[in-house]
Formats: sequence, structure tokens, C-alpha cells
Amino acid sequence: MYIHLDCNNFFVSCELVSRPELRGSAVVVANDNGNNGGIILALNQEAKAVGLKRGNPLFQVSRLIEQQHVTVIDVHHQLYHDISHRIMEEVKQTEMVLDFVQYSVDEFFGTMPDDDPQRLRGYLQQLKNLILEKTGIPVSCGAGLSYTLAKTATWFAKHYPAYEGICVMAADKRELALAKVPIADVWGIGRRSIKKLGLEGIQTALDYTRKSEAWVRRLFNVTGVRTWKELRGEPAITLASRERQKSIMYSRTFAHMTDSKAVLLKELSNYATAATRRLREQGSLCGAVTVFLATNRHRADLAQYDAEDTVKLTTATDDTRVVMQAVSALLEHIYQPHYQYKQAGVILSQLQSNSGMQLDLFATEQAEDRTRQKRLMQTIDSINERFGKNQIHFAVQGTDNETEDDPAGFMRPHNV
Repeated sequence: MYIHLDCNNFFVSCELVSRPELRGSAVVVANDNGNNGGIILALNQEAKAVGLKRGNPLFQVSRLIEQQHVTVIDVHHQLYHDISHRIMEEVKQTEMVLDFVQYSVDEFFGTMPDDDPQRLRGYLQQLKNLILEKTGIPVSCGAGLSYTLAKTATWFAKHYPAYEGICVMAADKRELALAKVPIADVWGIGRRSIKKLGLEGIQTALDYTRKSEAWVRRLFNVTGVRTWKELRGEPAITLASRERQKSIMYSRTFAHMTDSKAVLLKELSNYATAATRRLREQGSLCGAVTVFLATNRHRADLAQYDAEDTVKLTTATDDTRVVMQAVSALLEHIYQPHYQYKQAGVILSQLQSNSGMQLDLFATEQAEDRTRQKRLMQTIDSINERFGKNQIHFAVQGTDNETEDDPAGFMRPHNV
């Protein structure tokens, strides 16, 4: 059976580990700039109960937050990634779960070689208890005949208190369960598809499974067919072999605007590090690097400026140092003083497989240099994987303790 683990109110749960006195009270995590300029990124059940929602701009709900004594905590993405890594390690050490993979910072998938609902529930209860004990993070668990059904089972675990956070969707209960799941809540069904499905009379997950494969393929191509098969209990998604990204982008919307080139270089260097790490994880090299900057287009009272530039690398690489050098040169070229910057980002493009690297005829980098570079990057990745991200980092990235002139925004990876 396939299993799915989903951390409950993850960002807030992470913050409450070190602030247990806030348990039971309304708490939200936001990219707050101290002037109600951010948005709510996560919230606990108590905050939802007073009428707050994820995505609420703080300035629109500031009165409600004050009236209901809601605690607003600034986002700490590195903390969340570190705790997510700890969850991965704790589960792996049990050796209970096969093919265990992290799907997102707060979601994990795997398989268990058992299809007995009672035994599976017992195993999931052990994992749930272990994660709570070792990390302080509550999780909801689901199991089913496919990844999509396992995630759907977790939907029941979250929406029906009687399940006590664990739902195993047995094969003979599949149709009964899918009849209760709105099509909009099915993993893999995009927003654009929901309206189209509604016009076709598709209201539930079960309605969708009862259409023919030809009908699904005609309306939604291969992606829709995969979801259709998964809901019917036919595994069609392989998480471990997802397609390589064609480009990798990390960008940041700052909570505080900044005109400091030094701050921008620090932030862009962090993005370059994250992007090249992702590059190595998927076994790719990049042939071009792009840097972009933008001011706050919503501030009509401020001068506006946005720019981007790209450099093509002589030799495709996954070396963080090479990408950082390119980023520094690009920033030097496009940066203009006296503007208040709100956003910056790094894009790695012209990606190719790292097997069969093509060196430039006139490049000074030889095969032995490439080998040394690869070993260095692998060593850095290995140390950071074991002891926490950025335990080994470049000086230009700064440290977690540096706060002076820090835009204090949040970094976002994008699949492009």
C-alpha cells in the first residue's frame, strides 16, 4: 500500500515547538514587515476559527487580529526545512517505510509491504507517535492503492475527527470514499480543470472515475489520465523519477524594501546556492545564469525600475562557486542605486544532463578540474545533508544571526 504523511499546520507547528506557551491560542505565520505589509502564510485551527485564512493580507485583517489577540510570527523557512529533514531521517531510521520520499517541505510519500487495514493503521500510528515525540510535529496519515488515493485518505484523516489523524482506504471502500470527496479537493486537479469538470457534471472524485479513459484523455491529456487511473486504484505516478526541470528559479519578495547592493548580493548568493543544490539533486548542469531585480510596482509614490540580464557560461556547470561569480557580475551590471528593491531572483537555464559533459574547446577547465570540483560540491552537500542546510556556506551568504538591513522576506523555488 502507498502511504502519505502530511504535517498539520506545519509552519505554525514548527514555531510552537519552541513556544509551547502559545498552544491553544490563535497563531499565524506571515512574512510580516512590521507595518502590516505581509500576508498570512500558515495558521492553526484556533486562528481559522476566528475567521482568518491563508493568503489574507495583514492590513486587511489587522483589526480582527488585534481583537482576537492573534499572535503573528514572522516566517523562518530555514527552521521549517531543518525540521522537515529531521522527520525524513527519523522515519528512514525505522526502516518501516519503503521508497520514502519528500514531496514538499511538509508532505512525504512511501510504501508499506502490507495491505491489511488494521496492521497498516498500527504502523502509521507508530510513525505518527514517533514524529510527534522526536520533532514535536503532529501529522496526519493516509494509505491507499496509489499515491493519489493515499493522499485522499489523508484528506479524510484531516476532515473527519473520528479517524484520529489516520485513514486507511481499503480497496472495497474506495468508491464509497470517493463519492464524498469534492473533485476540487483531488490532488492533480488544477483550478482551470475544476470549472470544465463542473460543466460536464463532475462534482466528486467518484464521478471522475466513472468517465471513460478516452473521455479523460480528450479533455485533460496524459496528466488527467494519470489522476483518473490513480483514483481507480491503478498506480500511474512515479515520484522518484519525476521529469527534470527545464530551468530552475529561486526568487524572493522582500518584506522590507532595500537599496543596498550588499544586501542584494547576499540574498542572490543564497538563491544561487539553493538553485545549484537543486541542480545537483536532479543530475543536471546549467549553461546560462539570469539575475533579475524589481521595485515595488504597487508603490506609485516611489521611482520604478526592473531589469534582468543573462550570461551564457563557457562550460555547463553545477558548481556553486561558478554560478555565484556569474550572479555577482550580473548584479554589478544591472544594479542601479537609489531604487527601493522589492524582489530579486536567480534563474538557471539551458539545463543538460551531467552525464557526458561537453567541455569548450578553448576552456581552461580540464577533466581533472571537473573531478575535483564535483568532489568538493558532493562533500559540501553531504555535510549539509547530515548536519543541516548551510552548515557549510560561502561567506557572501552571511549568517542566520545577521539582521542589519536584512529584507527578511522568503525564498521561493519555482518549477519553470
